[in-house]
Amino acid sequence: MAYVTLDLMASRRRVLAGAATLSFAGLMLGGNAAAAAAAKSSQKSVDYQPHPKGGHGCNTCKDFVPQSNCKTVEGPIQASGWCNKYAHS
Repeated sequence: MAYVTLDLMASRRRVLAGAATLSFAGLMLGGNAAAAAAAKSSQKSVDYQPHPKGGHGCNTCKDFVPQSNCKTVEGPIQASGWCNKYAHS
């Protein structure tokens, strides 16, 4: 191994540096997904109610995820529900 050329050592460094960069990027992307999940508001903090308000219901909100989920509010929700984060789709 004492006769390793400089080109081989440079290639090995590039491979190792690339692997380190990919690992770091993976950690960052995974951390962002966890932060997004943790950013959901509680039903109580957004005044969630299981019935519509003023003709607006969760089923017409841009954050509604059928059948009973929301991108911004925790827990199961009713399609006919409403909260103060309502944003028409």
